[in-house]
Amino acid sequence: MPGARATGAIEERQMPRIAIATAYAPEFAALIPKLEAAKEHPIHGVSYWTGTMQDQNVVLFETGVSLVNAAMNTERLLSNFNVSSLVVSGVAGGLDPSLTIGDVTVPARWAQYNESVYMRETADGGFKPHPGVEPDMPAFGFIGTRGVRIASADEPAPQAEIWFEASPDLLSLAKKAAARTNLERCDSAGLCLPEPPEIIVGGNGVTGSIFMDNARFRDYLHEVFEAQVVEMETAAIAMVAHAHDIPFIAFRSLSDLAGGGKAESNEITAFQHLAAVNSAAVVLAFLDAYGDEFSTSAEGPVEQAYCEINFSAASIYAGGALGAEFVEQLRARLADDEVQYEFLGTQTQRALQVAQLVASEQDTDVGAEVLQVWGGYKGRTNPSLAMRFDAGGPDARRMAETVAAALGYVFMQESVIAQCPDSGSEPDAVASINLVEEGPRDILSVDTLEPVFGMMLGQADGNFDLGFTYYPQEDRFSTLGFTDGGTFERKAMSKAVGTLQVLTGSTGQLTLSETSKWVRFPHNDWDEQSDGAGYLETHGILEIKSALDSIRHGFLIDLETFANGQQG
Repeated sequence: MPGARATGAIEERQMPRIAIATAYAPEFAALIPKLEAAKEHPIHGVSYWTGTMQDQNVVLFETGVSLVNAAMNTERLLSNFNVSSLVVSGVAGGLDPSLTIGDVTVPARWAQYNESVYMRETADGGFKPHPGVEPDMPAFGFIGTRGVRIASADEPAPQAEIWFEASPDLLSLAKKAAARTNLERCDSAGLCLPEPPEIIVGGNGVTGSIFMDNARFRDYLHEVFEAQVVEMETAAIAMVAHAHDIPFIAFRSLSDLAGGGKAESNEITAFQHLAAVNSAAVVLAFLDAYGDEFSTSAEGPVEQAYCEINFSAASIYAGGALGAEFVEQLRARLADDEVQYEFLGTQTQRALQVAQLVASEQDTDVGAEVLQVWGGYKGRTNPSLAMRFDAGGPDARRMAETVAAALGYVFMQESVIAQCPDSGSEPDAVASINLVEEGPRDILSVDTLEPVFGMMLGQADGNFDLGFTYYPQEDRFSTLGFTDGGTFERKAMSKAVGTLQVLTGSTGQLTLSETSKWVRFPHNDWDEQSDGAGYLETHGILEIKSALDSIRHGFLIDLETFANGQQG
């Protein structure tokens, strides 16, 4: 699929990434060596590390221990980075007697057990809640868990939530990852587990700002919440993901038995490193499965070496040459996209004839093809055309500029875009920013062009000269970065990606990438230059003007017939 290799010029914080949250040093240390092209972003004392892991764009960070740190620093993450999915990796205490230290759990949902009411003791030795703050789960003595009151875009009035769900799509990928992961039984110091550890996908996890090392409360959490593991951060991260409607999943490996084991003290000191390594191993396999299903890799689609010319063959800006009345008649016919699309289809052979004429004059074979695409400009979308030919030939750029001018002259365009791959030596190279859909969901399609373009214009601050091309055959949405070196277009495209991911619940089907292009804009002001003098100034055009005039004559006949409603 044609596309682009990311150059790193897209702002680090704007690129869509999978966020990987760890709580503290041993969990972070198990993953940071796997981060390639790592770059640190310190934000208010917390380091967020961007790079690639298993060919996926990620941002890795430590939340800090406990609920408040986890919620605060995850919210800070989402305020500063474009996050497509939230993944947690770390250790936990085991609640389920069937599990052993070293096992990795991937719960389907999480609850905050210490979001609770401490009830008043009654005369008979019982406990009574205050009206309106009753517990939502069976109590442990005077302590009863309540749902977290949380608002979201869908529910602006705070709702009581006990459980925060992991993404079903991500859980499905976790099952694939489990099948391809081998867990460690021994750590680097030779400390070994009595049994080979296992991976369990599904079930429940619970979170509280309490270091859990009590057998009685451990049994209570397992029985009442039917939970497998307990720890201190995940439900808070899940809550933030829920509020932002971002897919979430957590991988937690047992470092201890939360006070239920036979050891005289908690096992975490001995096994936290091995547990962190096992959790990280499943996360890495999960990222591999994620890459198989979706694509957020830094490289993006593989670039093909072709030059491209974008034009519309509509002649709706040529009032000075065709007459204002005729152009208005033409505009009325072109208002119907289906009619315009059909008419453009009748002109592809004429466009190829123009390219062949230029190539023969230069004693070469251009080998061009014409695609029917869609363009967006001045606030609306229209059918359009794109011509491609191999950029590997001699003087490919000169050929592209001359063919573009010839097409502009024949089809009486206001301007035509010619672009070829940048050799790396162009001081005025332009960023080509591409958004590609890898999956079958039709997030990008002809039907969604106007709202997607509208999302970009919503960031445009009145810049309605912002334009794009959509390639249906490739599911690719592309724009050229002419504003502040492409800064504006990158931000607009990244914001549109984030909005699309929220609206569609996509877990990574959209790939945002960038390449550098050599670009030229042959143009002509038909009000001032009704003879097409602007195009005739381009090298090689005057020599073939008479032949181009003959081709244009045939086009004008087609255009008049079309404008009168007699075809197309």
